[in-house]
Amino acid sequence: MKFWGNSDTGMVRSENQDTYLMASLPRGAELLLVCDGMGGVQGGKVASTIACSAFEEEARRLLQKEEGEQPPLSDVVTGAAQAANRAVYESARQDAHLTGMGTTLVCLLTDGKQAVVGNIGDSRAYLIDGDGLRQVTSDHSLVAEMVRRGELSPGEARHHPNKNVITRALGVEQSVSCDVFPLTPGEGQFVLLCSDGLTNEVSEPEIYYEVFQSQEPEKACDTLIDIAKDRGGRDNITVLLASF
Repeated sequence: MKFWGNSDTGMVRSENQDTYLMASLPRGAELLLVCDGMGGVQGGKVASTIACSAFEEEARRLLQKEEGEQPPLSDVVTGAAQAANRAVYESARQDAHLTGMGTTLVCLLTDGKQAVVGNIGDSRAYLIDGDGLRQVTSDHSLVAEMVRRGELSPGEARHHPNKNVITRALGVEQSVSCDVFPLTPGEGQFVLLCSDGLTNEVSEPEIYYEVFQSQEPEKACDTLIDIAKDRGGRDNITVLLASF
């Protein structure tokens, strides 16, 4: 497996409130994680930073259990997400300046044979191979709900004025549900994680080209960020890529 990643403030925002990590964990596991913070000038960065740290810490703890007690990867993801949610929620309760802060979360946890994607909010995971690009996650957003109900087309959703209104976030409530998607990645496949700063500016065919068709996946994260910035870079942009 190979991993690449990068993050950029973009062309409009003064601070990058995205936080990401790529970490090796016990049991030969690898973790890729993207959090896109929200909650005002201070809160967004605080929320995404706390969430990443708490998620990694809990994932390590769960994976370090004795041989007979080791949980499946899906349980590690859900357990770590709940720990991250508690950490952000309690931090907000202790500081009035951070009230209402939260963050999206999308992650990939893999041991090389099996993998699990988890998400909360509208940061996305894509599976990419010779058959094309498939969005693994489902956005927890107002416009995504409207598309699922048939009230908007995907094209209309892309330009809807409320496209950034999310319906589920980590750290806003005492508990939150984390969607989990088991994967069995094959040789030559890729999993891409990103914040909506990428998908708001760059189309899925463009993502597919840079990751798979260009045959230079090691450059894809930086190239996709550059494209998003050339289109206006109205939000922070984070892209992580795993090659199997």
